[in-house]
Amino acid sequence: MILVLNSLYARLVTRVGVVLVVSAAVLLFAVWWTTNFAARQAYDRILTSNALQIAENTWFQNGAVTVDVPITARTLLAPEDKTYYAVVDPNGRTIAGDIHFKPSIPWDALRDGPVLSDGVYDGHPIRIAIVGRRMPVEGPHSWAVIMVAQTTIARSSFARSLTADAFLVILVMGVLTLIAAMFTLHQALAPLKQIEEAIRKRDPLELSPLSLDVPVEIRTLVDTVNGFMRRLATHQAVTRRVIGDAAHQLRTPVTALLSRIELLSIQTDEAQKQAHLARLRVLTRELGQLVNQLINHAMVQQRAETTPFTTIDLAELVRTELAEALSNEPDRDLDVAVNAPDAACLVRGDPTTLREAVKNIIHNALRYGAPSLLQVDIVRKQRNWEVRFLDDGPGIPPADWDRVRRPFSSRSGGRSGASLGLAIVQEVMRTHRGKLRFALESDGRFMVVLIFRASA
Repeated sequence: MILVLNSLYARLVTRVGVVLVVSAAVLLFAVWWTTNFAARQAYDRILTSNALQIAENTWFQNGAVTVDVPITARTLLAPEDKTYYAVVDPNGRTIAGDIHFKPSIPWDALRDGPVLSDGVYDGHPIRIAIVGRRMPVEGPHSWAVIMVAQTTIARSSFARSLTADAFLVILVMGVLTLIAAMFTLHQALAPLKQIEEAIRKRDPLELSPLSLDVPVEIRTLVDTVNGFMRRLATHQAVTRRVIGDAAHQLRTPVTALLSRIELLSIQTDEAQKQAHLARLRVLTRELGQLVNQLINHAMVQQRAETTPFTTIDLAELVRTELAEALSNEPDRDLDVAVNAPDAACLVRGDPTTLREAVKNIIHNALRYGAPSLLQVDIVRKQRNWEVRFLDDGPGIPPADWDRVRRPFSSRSGGRSGASLGLAIVQEVMRTHRGKLRFALESDGRFMVVLIFRASA
C-alpha cells in the first residue's frame, strides 16, 4: 500500500485522513469544553458547600455577629490550591478570615442564593463563592456575608488531565482508523488493478469482452470497457472490409487501364489510337465512379456507429437533392414532381448519409429509368413517413430485388460499376432502423420506397 502522487488511492487516503483530522479536532474541542465544564461544576459545588457550612455556623448574639468556622469546611477544598475566606457583618466589618480579602459584594443578589464569580487575588486567578445570612439588624444591609475563594490550579489540572487522556485515546483510535481505512481502500481498489492487468496482458488485436468477477460498483466500468472494445472491433471490421473491398474491386479496372495504356503506347495507327483513347476515357470515368462509390460506402458504414442523429425535414432534403441532380442535366425533357404535406416531415437521422441515400436513388432513376417521368411522394402512414420514388422506366425485375441490396452483386443489362448505389441505401436505412422496399404500381410504374419512423 504505497501512496503514489496523483493516484486515486492517494487521493482517497488523503481525504479520509483530512476527515479524521477534522473529526479528531472537533471531538478534542468537545472533550476539552466538556471536561472544563464538568470540573468547573464539581469544584463550584465543593466551594459553595464550604461557604454554606460556614454560613450555618454564623449567628447573631448580644448585638454582634458571631462565627465559628468548622474545621471540616477547610478540609473539603483541594490541598494544592490556596484558599481564602472572610466573614463580613452587616456593617461591612471583617469578623473572621483574611481582612485584606474584600471582593465586591452583590448585595441585591444575596437573597437568591449563593453567588459565584471569578476574580484575581494575591496575583492568582480565583473562584469565589459568596453566601449571605440575614441578621436581625436595622440598616441598608441586613446580611452577614461569607466569602470563600480558591485558586483554580486543581480544576485546571483536572481538566487538562482528562483532555490529555482523551487526546491520547483519540490519537490512537485515529491512527488505527486510518490504517484500517488504508487497508480497506486498498482492498476496494484491487478490482481496478485486476482490470488493468487483464487489459495489459492482452494481445493488441484481442478485442473480446473482459470476463472478470468484480463488485457491482465496478461492473459498470467493465461493461463500459467491453462496450468500447465492441465498438472498436466493429470499426476494425469495417476498416478491414473496406480495404478488402477496395483491393478486390479496384484490381480489375486498374489492370484494364494499365493494359489499355500499354496498347496505346505501341499503337501506330491513328484510328486505333483514337479508339484506345476513347476506351481510356471510359475506363477512367468508370474508375472514378467506382472510387467514389467505395468512398461513399465506407463513409456510410463509418458514420453508422459514430454520428449522433438530428431532426431532419425529409421534404426539404428530397427537394434539395432532386434540384441538384437535375441541374446536371439541363437539356433533359423530364416531368418531375414532388408531392409532400405542407407541414414539415420530420425524422431523426444523419443528414449526410440520408442525402447520400436519396442521391443514389435519384441517380439510378435518371440513369437507368425515368425516360419522361420522375415523381416523389412523401406520405404519412400511421407512425411512419414513406418517401416513394416513382418513374416510368423498366425498373428492377422482382427476381433481382434481394440481389441489388447486396454490395458488389453482379449487374444486369451490361451495366458497369460496383453495384453499390442501392447497397448504400440499404445500409443507410438499416442504420436509421428504416426499410428499403421495391414495388410495381398497377399502371406498371416502378417504385422505390424509403420508410422512416416519424419524429415528434
